[in-house]
Amino acid sequence: MSPRTKLQIAQIRRESKQQILDAALLLFAQNGFHHTSISEIARAASISKGLVYNYFESKDDLLKQIVETALQTGDDFVAHHDLDINDPLQSIHQTIDDVFLLVEQNPTYWKLIMSLSLKEDIMHRFKDQLEQQAQKNLLYLIDYFRRLKVPEPDNEAMLYAAALDGIFLHYIYAQDHYPLLEMKNFVKRRIASLFNKKKHNG
Repeated sequence: MSPRTKLQIAQIRRESKQQILDAALLLFAQNGFHHTSISEIARAASISKGLVYNYFESKDDLLKQIVETALQTGDDFVAHHDLDINDPLQSIHQTIDDVFLLVEQNPTYWKLIMSLSLKEDIMHRFKDQLEQQAQKNLLYLIDYFRRLKVPEPDNEAMLYAAALDGIFLHYIYAQDHYPLLEMKNFVKRRIASLFNKKKHNG
């Protein structure tokens, strides 16, 4: 057998690290941070306990990377979705399509992230980061509605954010039994109605 190349070794390391992160996310979401051990994570990832420490300094480091990855996903999404003022409605509809697709492509991951965020010990550890992320997301939506010049943009943004949270919560737990496509199209129609009403009223 020929020796592995540097690219192959790097790929194996990435896969092993992701196995550990996936196992940790599952166990943290199910059992809580304090009730999960490194040994349990290693067993769930089908690797040795020592190998876990090759990639992560501690259980805290594991949790930190899981949370930071989820937060970075949100930042990346916002960074790639700006309002096209020349075609604002199409721009918003594309953003809606993409955010629904993000959840639809990996419902298990987002279910675990949501379960994790509801754990009191997790919330306490990352309270400031989670609140900052929520505020950034809300300001992003408020800016959307302000640039569309709709009435009460702050309230519309909060209502829209709450509606999406509720839709995704129901979908994540019901999945095949939840009419996600219908709800996505309904949200798009509501946004279009709001936008058209604003134009009609001048």
